[in-house]
Amino acid sequence: MKTMKLTDAFKTRRLSRQRGFSLLEFLIAMTVLTIGVGGLLPLLLGALTLDKKAAGDTTSTMVAEVVLEQISAQGAPSLDTVSITDCANPPNTPIISMGDAVIGGGSGGTYGGNGATLTSQGTIDWTEPYGNIPAGYAMQYVACSTTNDTQVTYDVRWDLIKTSQSDNTKLVVVSARPIVNSPVALGYILPVNLRTVVGMP
Repeated sequence: MKTMKLTDAFKTRRLSRQRGFSLLEFLIAMTVLTIGVGGLLPLLLGALTLDKKAAGDTTSTMVAEVVLEQISAQGAPSLDTVSITDCANPPNTPIISMGDAVIGGGSGGTYGGNGATLTSQGTIDWTEPYGNIPAGYAMQYVACSTTNDTQVTYDVRWDLIKTSQSDNTKLVVVSARPIVNSPVALGYILPVNLRTVVGMP
């Protein structure tokens, strides 16, 4: 019969204790993993927010372009009024009185003609409350959706400035931004400002 030495017994016991993770080692590994994943979570949320803001900027530009195109297409010198139509059901159709455009100092303030107030940089002043803008110079524009998504509503404002006393050309400034019900989720989306001249012979 073979006898086991005392040192062999200690080696066997030490090997049996090193065969896997202990509960303490497992908890430490999970803590390190949680801290690592937790550090990536703000980056992921920031990327999602930035993506939504970029989409909001893009669609705001498209909505402002649509409104500007509708004004330009109908804004011939012979027409006194222009109507804008959106995709609401029934559609919103504000009427713009093209003949009311002035050179400056109208309802658009010192720097604008008639319509929403303009800043000294020639952009729409978004500090003006929506209710203070004269009728026919702002609308809650419902954008069209081609994919059965929820339709987004945009706050669109514009101003008409007559370029001189003698001619029918007018500078049109249009600005748009989405109406966001939960601003914390998307952050602040800057409004888009576009300009064009209409009514040139």
